[in-house]
Amino acid sequence: MALVAGCGTARPGIPADFCHVPADSSALSALVPDGDSLEQKYTPFASRRGAQCDLSVDGRDVLSVAVRRWDRAPDPTDWDTVGAPYRHAAQRKVAFPGHASIGSDRAVVEAACDTGTGYMSFVVDFWGDRVEDTPEGYRKLQRFVDVFVPEQTKKFGCTE
Repeated sequence: MALVAGCGTARPGIPADFCHVPADSSALSALVPDGDSLEQKYTPFASRRGAQCDLSVDGRDVLSVAVRRWDRAPDPTDWDTVGAPYRHAAQRKVAFPGHASIGSDRAVVEAACDTGTGYMSFVVDFWGDRVEDTPEGYRKLQRFVDVFVPEQTKKFGCTE
């Protein structure tokens, strides 16, 4: 009798939505490590003007996003220094009206609303073995931001 055992890695299923908006499966899958179970948690803020969204794999935090809608103009921000404490962060051009500092493991974003003075703020934290600690590592997180932020601005009535 022979017993064959193999060690392999499993990819948890990528959800169809994240943070109550459709998820781009390729952008999200680039952030999700191997594992058996993926869990999401959505916590709306008491003001209903935002939410905290968390994703974990096998009980380990992978992605956390704080989303907030504001009905005023944003405070002046020096985007070149916002990401200074984070790995390879710098001001990056984004695919929507707004500004962002995006690095390998964190993004801070302001997205302009269609109304003249409103905006939405996003803080995205990314952990685990999928973080690329290189000067080009920000691209993975930026790809997620470029598709996720416009969906959230629509959800909160900031854009059409």
